[in-house]
Amino acid sequence: MAPSPSLLQFISLASLIASTAFVYPPPSTQTQQTSSPSAITRRLDHQPTKMNNAAASTLSSTILKSSRLSPPVTPALVRQMTSRHFDSLSSGGINCGSDDHDDGVSAKTSTPIKGSDPKSTLASTTTRKYPPRNTKQKMSRTPTTETPTSISSTPKKGTVKRKKILSTQPTTTPASANEIPRKKSRTSSPKKSTVERTTSFEPAWWGNVLATRSHPHVATKLNDARISITNNTNHYPPVHTLILGTHPSITSFSKNEFYGHSQNAFWYLAGDALQFRRCSALSPSTGKPYVYYHDHLKYKNILDYPSQLETIVSKGFALWDIIQECEREGSLDVDIEHEVANPVREFCEGGICNGGGRSVKRIVIANGTTGSKFFLKYFKGWFLEGKLCAAGNEMSQKIFKSVMNQARKVNGDVKKNCDGVIEVVCLPGVSPAAAKFTYLEKRAAWNSGCFEPGLVDYDSWMQQHSARVSCDTTASSVSTAILTTPTRQKTQSSTSNSKSTSAKSARKIASPSPSKAPATRLLSSDIAKLAPGNDWVDLKVAPEELRPSSTLTNGQCFNWMVVENEEDLDTKPVAVGSNDTPPKQQSAWGSHDAKEWIGPLGNRVLSIKETPTTTLFRIVHGPTEGSTEYLQQYFRLETALSPLYKEWSKADDRLSKIATAIPGVRILRQEPVECMFSFICSSNNNIPRITKMLAAFREKYGTFMIDVPSQNGEGIALYTFPTIESLSEATEDELRGMGLGYRSKYITETRDLLVKSGGEEYLIGLRSLTDAQVVQDELTKFSGIGRKVADCVALFSLDQDDAIPVDVHVQHIASRDYDPTVLGGAKSLTPTIYKRVGDLFRSRFDTNAGWAHSLLFVAELPSFRGVLPTDVVKEMDEWREIEQRKKQAKKQKD
Repeated sequence: MAPSPSLLQFISLASLIASTAFVYPPPSTQTQQTSSPSAITRRLDHQPTKMNNAAASTLSSTILKSSRLSPPVTPALVRQMTSRHFDSLSSGGINCGSDDHDDGVSAKTSTPIKGSDPKSTLASTTTRKYPPRNTKQKMSRTPTTETPTSISSTPKKGTVKRKKILSTQPTTTPASANEIPRKKSRTSSPKKSTVERTTSFEPAWWGNVLATRSHPHVATKLNDARISITNNTNHYPPVHTLILGTHPSITSFSKNEFYGHSQNAFWYLAGDALQFRRCSALSPSTGKPYVYYHDHLKYKNILDYPSQLETIVSKGFALWDIIQECEREGSLDVDIEHEVANPVREFCEGGICNGGGRSVKRIVIANGTTGSKFFLKYFKGWFLEGKLCAAGNEMSQKIFKSVMNQARKVNGDVKKNCDGVIEVVCLPGVSPAAAKFTYLEKRAAWNSGCFEPGLVDYDSWMQQHSARVSCDTTASSVSTAILTTPTRQKTQSSTSNSKSTSAKSARKIASPSPSKAPATRLLSSDIAKLAPGNDWVDLKVAPEELRPSSTLTNGQCFNWMVVENEEDLDTKPVAVGSNDTPPKQQSAWGSHDAKEWIGPLGNRVLSIKETPTTTLFRIVHGPTEGSTEYLQQYFRLETALSPLYKEWSKADDRLSKIATAIPGVRILRQEPVECMFSFICSSNNNIPRITKMLAAFREKYGTFMIDVPSQNGEGIALYTFPTIESLSEATEDELRGMGLGYRSKYITETRDLLVKSGGEEYLIGLRSLTDAQVVQDELTKFSGIGRKVADCVALFSLDQDDAIPVDVHVQHIASRDYDPTVLGGAKSLTPTIYKRVGDLFRSRFDTNAGWAHSLLFVAELPSFRGVLPTDVVKEMDEWREIEQRKKQAKKQKD
């Protein structure tokens, strides 16, 4: 009975595996392979000699046991099946077969092995595509194909018949079965093709793109232009960011463009940051969209390449490459050879172009770690001199870690804010081959590491430039109107509330900090004179239900200014728990030196006053009817706070101590549009600056309501918050001129999408949703709104009481009090950590988790430390010290 095909396959495979156990002699003893039979015979003499009979018996026994089949599988059959790798089992040893002779042919005699089929196609045609094991033969460049085989369904007894399948190359059967198929001679190898040496483009910056228009990529050259670059430094921003590719690709050379490949991400990223679109993002061959980009691009206005180049350099960015000349077969950076670097340092230090100035603040490596390695290869000494430092993002810290450690040993700690130090930023590669990151991940990294800080520098220059032009151009009202914020004309109805035309010129936009002495002092007696007929109205709310001093000053709103009572300016705070009566200027429980505030709310201007027993309000401007109900909605007084405090205190011992010390912290219900735009302005900002921004925003696009007198004689004009309709004609340039910086484009983009989505009604409709995550997802569709801003808008205006805005302070609270692992080693709040922190609060506080989170956040503010129990403050300080030690230890270790 013939063995089954599957068994024969198994035995054949086992014999092959067994043959690999033999140790070949050292490569130096082996003979270079040639095509002559005699040479092959000599090489076979160097194969391992013999294995003893015991080892042969063990191999046979193992194969038989592994087959799990009953006889007629016999040792004789095993010996027969392994005959193509072993000369004999009966002579007391085994000789290993050669990798280069074919099945059915004896290695030493060049004759068919007994029992083999000399007509077998496998025996006559099979070759290997790899050299013999443990030899130093150099493989031929001509590929060979190992023909897959299958076992015939009806083999003859005692033979193994195989047939050739799936051959991809023509084969020739030898004239005689005794003839060994020979491999091609390797004495001659194909000539290596000549690789041309390429030279990179000139650096592109405002000097040669806009001023002289001499750059080769500019659409129209002004060959007769004789414009001095130095004389134009006042008209163009200095180069603050130098973006370095590695070396132009074949496509870039053919198109004569930086980043010319249609699927290179750079111009798509730049367009999303600078408000243009590179192209339609459709494949020219199929007409189908590039899935990687198409659905994520923000803008529809397509610019040609020269216009794209002019746009980016006009904002103070410059483009160049690390490698000036090189040889490269293809377009991959790893294939670059015999390269010469560009004089990047000379450019940054003003020796080449750049108007002779030293203005570059950051160098951005556009091709990730590969480009960074080339940069390190040629500019490592620049780091060691203390003139370069790694950016704070994870990629930069990782790739430049070693050189920065070396630099610290020489120069100490080098930071980007030090005089003359340039930050080097490694970002995800823009090449089509860099597919590790999604487009959205690349866009987020490039915005935070390159475009946003660059635009901040550009905005700063614009403001200084505008101030210079405003001073120098006294006669040109047209120029001044473009560069300064115009004053909005009053309507006839609002003029009745103004003091006089001369008072208008004395107005000032105040930016007081709620917890600090106001920059512009407002007195309660002066405010009272604005509406002498309007008395204080009692909201009839207990102190434990509402404390304006902790609700209006914790960062959830930015429209309230402190009002001082001149009779009590010299009083000092009373400690919590004291039996003394709190002074009038003091809030009821003593955290702030303020008890009265004034601010615009809708179409009203109101004063809010805190007393030891209740909260009062007075209408300073606007309708008085319905004001009580309006403020009850604003403070969300329909939600009882005391029961929530008790419930939270049971779930968290530390919160129970804080709740006793800081009563009445409520979440507001603000107008959604105002809240949304306010928190777009809040990114990377502080409360005084946010307040100043929003005051200018109101003045430009809102409706004037009233002038509030101040002690320094400068009236403060209060305006309504702009509606979506009044923002319809706002431009990014106007907003930048008002000091909103890179946030300007977020405001215009959000306005446009909000109009398409349904305006304010769309936002109010989100209040009916019960899932805070769904609301977050809806809001993050808008420009400039990430997870934290979305949760702020959801919590402070859309009744999403389980929304948890997470920043580094909230992360520290969660790590200290609930789960130390959420702090981790990440340098930023990843989406996973953000959700974990929020879930920690939501799982601990079943009801109104966002409110509980806000109470804990308030306790972390410096202005509230004085009212907290001593043990709570001590715990906060000790934990902070431990974390500082950990950071210092890690820094020293690195």
